[in-house]
Amino acid sequence: MPTPAPATNIDKRVQVLVEEAFPNHEILEVSNGSENGNNFLGLISEVTVSKKKEDHQHDTSYIILKTAPQEEYNRKVFPIRDIYQREIFTYNDILSEFLKIQVEKKLTAGFQTFPKIYLTSSDNLQEALLMENMKKKGFKHINHRVGIDYPHALLVMKELGKFHALSYAMRDQKPKIFNEWADDCAECFFSNNYWSDLAIKAISKLTKDVINSFPPNEHEEERKALEKFVNILPTVYKNIFVIKEDDRKYAVINHGDLEIRNLLFKYGDFGNTEIPTELSMLDWQLARFASPALDILFFIFVCTDKGLREHYYMQLIESYYQSLSDFLEKLGSDPKTALPYEVLLQHLEKFAGFGLFTAIWFNATNLKESDDVPDYYSTDCDDVLVTMMTTVPKRGYLQRTRDVVTDMIKYGYRFTDPLI
Repeated sequence: MPTPAPATNIDKRVQVLVEEAFPNHEILEVSNGSENGNNFLGLISEVTVSKKKEDHQHDTSYIILKTAPQEEYNRKVFPIRDIYQREIFTYNDILSEFLKIQVEKKLTAGFQTFPKIYLTSSDNLQEALLMENMKKKGFKHINHRVGIDYPHALLVMKELGKFHALSYAMRDQKPKIFNEWADDCAECFFSNNYWSDLAIKAISKLTKDVINSFPPNEHEEERKALEKFVNILPTVYKNIFVIKEDDRKYAVINHGDLEIRNLLFKYGDFGNTEIPTELSMLDWQLARFASPALDILFFIFVCTDKGLREHYYMQLIESYYQSLSDFLEKLGSDPKTALPYEVLLQHLEKFAGFGLFTAIWFNATNLKESDDVPDYYSTDCDDVLVTMMTTVPKRGYLQRTRDVVTDMIKYGYRFTDPLI
């Protein structure tokens, strides 16, 4: 077999990191690893490397390199350094400890729903993660511009239940480690002072667009609820991540950003994309210590549509809790003590404001077509950034957001309360 030619004109930053993780390898190819707008807090590269063996065969590895933006304005607006340090901590400490406790319990079919990490860099302006390319293992993205279907949603909720169960097992069996995580994993993205002011301005603008989109003399309950919500938005936003002592004993490590674009699916029959059999969760930058309800609310109200919720909402909640309970029992702890089902339902109601503001905000980007997604790296002006964030996409955004409001009212979720 002929020796593949090494890639040329490689970015020096890419070359240094890859050569550190894969010494004695040649970089064969470097390409853009994400669709426009999929990773506005990171630069994603797909890298292929190869090591020549004595028998002239080649040991080829496929890796993803995620590097932090270096633009001064970008790093001023977004807490880039904080979120990269959080993702690195999550991979190197939390997820590795989750693997360890599963090995200790001799669990062979547990939670390993994330890529293998090869190398991380925490140096200022050089923050980066090098990990396995899950697409080369058969995992695939699905369309994030339409609501997720039931088989995919069910798999996510079951895996999310296992993920949260590991926190409860650690709290119960390794409290010293877990309590250190709780202290180290305070919310670090939404609560960033500079960014939060812009986010509140953007969400307020989007909410008013939704209010104004209701047909005259229709849906008055939804309209009034949204008007109240936008008036108290700064208070809701500020208080969402404050964990009161009564809630602290139920808090877990959240993924924090369960958008469809951060989920990869694998299928037992590669040609059949209707029923996924495996999941890989990407992008752990927003991982935090919080109620498990926040992950659930984020996923369901950002990633599903009204039709799916009408048929399966409570079934998904029950499947999540059953998965959490079953896995926690295998880990050797009591689910009824860790998280009573009634408490979960109370938290879903209590933190509904979080689910609403994430649906209003994130879907404004998620529903845009690729060529309409704003380039957050191209501006150095607050007003332009807010305009980018608040341009309503054509793809059903207003109706989808109105549906979220209608459903939350139907479920009795008091998102107009100041929260906590």
